[in-house]
Amino acid sequence: MRRQQAAVDAVTALSGVTPINLQWTDEICERAGMETLAVLKHDSRSVTGQRGRRKPIMPELFDALARAAVGRGCRYFGFYNADIVITQAAVDAIGGSGKQSYCISRMDFDGASGRDLGLMPNGVDLFAFDVAWWRAERRRFRAYILGEWFYDPVFASLMMRYGDGLILNRRGEIRHEAHEHQPPAGPAAEYNGYLAALDSPYFSMWAGYRARLDDLRARGASEQEELALQREAFSRPTHIGAAIYHAAPCARAFVNYRVKRVAATGAAR
Repeated sequence: MRRQQAAVDAVTALSGVTPINLQWTDEICERAGMETLAVLKHDSRSVTGQRGRRKPIMPELFDALARAAVGRGCRYFGFYNADIVITQAAVDAIGGSGKQSYCISRMDFDGASGRDLGLMPNGVDLFAFDVAWWRAERRRFRAYILGEWFYDPVFASLMMRYGDGLILNRRGEIRHEAHEHQPPAGPAAEYNGYLAALDSPYFSMWAGYRARLDDLRARGASEQEELALQREAFSRPTHIGAAIYHAAPCARAFVNYRVKRVAATGAAR
C-alpha cells in the first residue's frame, strides 16, 4: 500500500480540489484526509456473474463523482488510478483551459531514485469531465471494470470524438512509480475484452492516433501539430459501410462471450 499512500499524500496536498474516497456501500475503507462516500453498489462480480476479486465499474464511479461535484459547486470531476501521483500542474491544466473533458497520460519514474523513466502515452490514467458533458454523453460509456485493460483508450476516443476534449501526454502532469505487474486474466479481463470488441471502432481510432503521434514525435513535431492531430484523428466521419462491417464482429463477440459465461457459470455450480 506504499504507492497508494503516496498518491493519497499527493492529492490531499493539492489546492483547488476536494479529494473523494469512493467505496462500496457494504465494504468501506477510510483514507485520512479524504472524504469517504460509500455509494457504490455494483462490481465485477455482479456484471460477470462469477467470483473473483471485487473491482468497481467505471461509469458508476463517474456518476458518483459527478453527483459529488454538483453538491460541492464544482464544474469538473476527475478520476485516477489509486497509485497515481497527481501534481498541481494537472489540476491547473484542467481548471485553466475550459475543455469539456481531459485525458492525461502518466510519467513513470523509478521509486528508488525518483528518476523519470518515460511517458506512457498508450493509456490514460486520469480522466476529468465537465459534469454537464458527462451527463449528456454518459450513455456512450459501457460498464467496463476498473483494473482491467481496454477501457482507457475507448473512453479517450469517446471523449475526443463527442466533445471538446484534450489529451495531455507531453509533460507528465501525473506520475506513477514503475513496478512489475501481471497481464489481466480471468472473468473480469474476458468481460472487458468483450466490451472492447463491441467498441472496436473507438479502440481502432485510438490506435490510429497513437501511431500518428509516434510519427510526429519521431520527426520532432511541435505541440501545435500534436494538438491538430488530436482534433483530426477523432473527427473522421463514420461511413455506413463501416457500421455494417462492424455489426458482424459485434454479433460474434456477443455470442462467444455469452457461451463462455454460461459454461463458466455452470462449472461454478
